[in-house]
Amino acid sequence: MSPPASGTPVALSDASCSRRAYLEGEPLAGTAPQAKGWVVLEEPGPWGRDALRDSAIPEAVADWSEKLRSQHSIRTIAARHPSRRRLEPQAPRNIWLAICLPGRQQLRHLQVQDLKEVCSWDLSPLATDELPDIGRPLDQPIEFICTHSARDTCCAVLGRQALARTARAWECSHLGGHRFAATSLILPEGNCFGRLAPDDDRDTSHLRGATHLAPDLQVAEIAVRMRMDLDPSAPLRTARHIATGTAEVRDADGHRWMVRCEQHTTYRPASCQAEPSEAHYWRAVSVEPWKENLSHGH
Repeated sequence: MSPPASGTPVALSDASCSRRAYLEGEPLAGTAPQAKGWVVLEEPGPWGRDALRDSAIPEAVADWSEKLRSQHSIRTIAARHPSRRRLEPQAPRNIWLAICLPGRQQLRHLQVQDLKEVCSWDLSPLATDELPDIGRPLDQPIEFICTHSARDTCCAVLGRQALARTARAWECSHLGGHRFAATSLILPEGNCFGRLAPDDDRDTSHLRGATHLAPDLQVAEIAVRMRMDLDPSAPLRTARHIATGTAEVRDADGHRWMVRCEQHTTYRPASCQAEPSEAHYWRAVSVEPWKENLSHGH
């Protein structure tokens, strides 16, 4: 495997997990965490290894978050902002809610006096991939950059470097994939990025994947974006095509591509403190337009 062309981690030794993953050429595509939606809770910290359990976030909220993930595939993370690190216990906390499915993307924001208020929300709209009618809808996306030092040094060092150059972003707890630091999540698109140097654009070369997709489908979608020179925010719909065993990627105009992916095995440490272990990754081996595309000159 050859190293990626851009986004080299800096200021860490070759023994760090992110530096090793870069030097060994571990692919970035297909490594985004999986969730069809996200809840982000403001908690200025400190955060322990488990930001929801090892912080001032009430235990009832952590229990609620586990239920939300198991029943609705909605993940919860903690967030904070450098300008709000000294909040009083009674100060209002920000909360963001997002659904990241294509054609259904939604982002809402509200402030609460007590995070335990989330436990009383009516979550029945999530059954139809809608958000509860709380707070207000947001038109502009928001970025969360992982700086979770209690999980890994790479996120602490490289995440804070990236955060320092992005005034509107918030820092957040573990997004998975320390070895791809700096990592970030943009809502409501649900796009996760990695190997971000401080001045890097959030372009397709840094895209880990869309969180609503399984790893192989993330790889397939990114392969089409690269092939067609599409921005990460260009709308695509990706699904597994059962009859052919491939991924089907469709754009907003109905053009389709068939992407065949293969799974490979590697041995690598998941984080700076971990021993190398077996892991799997996906690569796209072919990207072909469907025949009806060709008949229309695509």
